[in-house]
Amino acid sequence: MKRYKLLFKGRVQGVGFRFTAKMIADRLNLTGNVKNLYSYDVESYVQGEEENIDRFIYELQNQRFIRIESIDKTEVDLIDYEKSFDIVG
Repeated sequence: MKRYKLLFKGRVQGVGFRFTAKMIADRLNLTGNVKNLYSYDVESYVQGEEENIDRFIYELQNQRFIRIESIDKTEVDLIDYEKSFDIVG
């Protein structure tokens, strides 16, 4: 089990990114959250099995309207009480 903070840069706002991230995360049994930033980037915390997190990123990179130019990926501490993946902003 791992938890990462992900910062997505590119054309990631106004293209259904957060809804798509939630849909993928729910299907892959990941917890965490996703939110838009004022910088027009998107920040996400994602927790689960490493291979499911890798799949989450891969699927986001291969969406029709989303254009991810870069991803900053930082491992962070696990959260025990988290039960779902939420859109927070």
